[in-house]
Amino acid sequence: MPQNVTVRSSKSFRRHAAIGTACLVALLLGGCAGANKDLTAELLSSPEPAAETDLAATPQTELQKATEYWGKKFSKSPTTLEYALNYTRNLKAMGRNRQALAALQHASEYHAQNRELAGEYGRLALELGQVETAKKVLAFADDPTKPDWRVVSARGTVFAKEKRYKEAIEMFERAMALSNSRPSVMNNLAMAYALDGRAADGERLLREAAAKENSPKVQKNLALVLGLQGKYDEAKAIGNQVLPASTVASDTTLVQQMVRLDPKPYHADSAGGSRAVASAPALRQTTTPDTSGGSWDAKVASAEPAR
Repeated sequence: MPQNVTVRSSKSFRRHAAIGTACLVALLLGGCAGANKDLTAELLSSPEPAAETDLAATPQTELQKATEYWGKKFSKSPTTLEYALNYTRNLKAMGRNRQALAALQHASEYHAQNRELAGEYGRLALELGQVETAKKVLAFADDPTKPDWRVVSARGTVFAKEKRYKEAIEMFERAMALSNSRPSVMNNLAMAYALDGRAADGERLLREAAAKENSPKVQKNLALVLGLQGKYDEAKAIGNQVLPASTVASDTTLVQQMVRLDPKPYHADSAGGSRAVASAPALRQTTTPDTSGGSWDAKVASAEPAR
C-alpha cells in the first residue's frame, strides 16, 4: 500500500510540475503562443553593434536626413560599398528592413567577395525569417582570420532555429569569447544550454548576464529556466518584475513548442504592406558585376517575404 501511494504521489507531482512549468513559460512569453510563433525570437537576442544602436537612438529628423543623404549617394554610385553599407544601416535604423535588403542585394552583385557586406546581408536575412539564405551567407561571412562576433552569434541563432543546439552552443561560445562576454550573447548561449537539456548551466550564465546588464529579456529567461527546474517561487518573483501577473496562462503545450522551435516563415506586418523594392532609389550601374569565384551567391536572398 505505501508503495502504491508513493507511485501515485510521484505521478501527481510530475503532473502538477508540468502544468506549473507550462503556466510559468506562458507567463514569461506573454501568454499562450500560437502554433505559428517562432519562439527563438522570444528567447534569443539580436546581435546589433553599438553603431546601429546609436543610429536607432538618433532623432527621426536627423536619421531621415542621413538616410536621404546616403540614399542619394547610393543611387548615383550603387557600386560603391561605403555608400551601400551606410545607406542600408540607416534604413535598418528606421525599420525599413526590406528596402535595406534590396539595397544589399544590389550591392552584392558587385562585391560578392566582401565578407563585411555578406555579414550585413546574412544577419538581415535572418531577421526577416529567411533562414536558409542566412545560413549560406553567414557561413561565407564568418572569416576565421578576422572573426566578427555578430556573424558568429547569428550563425548560432540559425542552428538554434534548426534545433541543432549543440552546434548553436559552439557558435555562441565562440561569440561570447569574441564579444568579451556581451550580455546578449550570454543570454543566447544560456538558452541554447537550456534547450539542450542543461538548464542549470543556463541558469548560471543568465545570472552572470543579469549581474552585468539589467535586461528584461535576460530576467524573463532566467525566470523561465528557474521554472523549468522546479524553482517556482524564485521564478515567479523574478518574472513578476518584468511582466504583470495577469499574463499567466495554463497552456500545457507551450513547453513542447519551446523546445521544438520549428522555423516559421516571415510574415510582413499588415501595417507595412507597401513593397520595399518599389521605394528604393533609382540605381545607375557604373561598373560590371563581380563574377569571380570564391564568393557567395548574390542572388540567394529576396526582399520579398518568405512564403
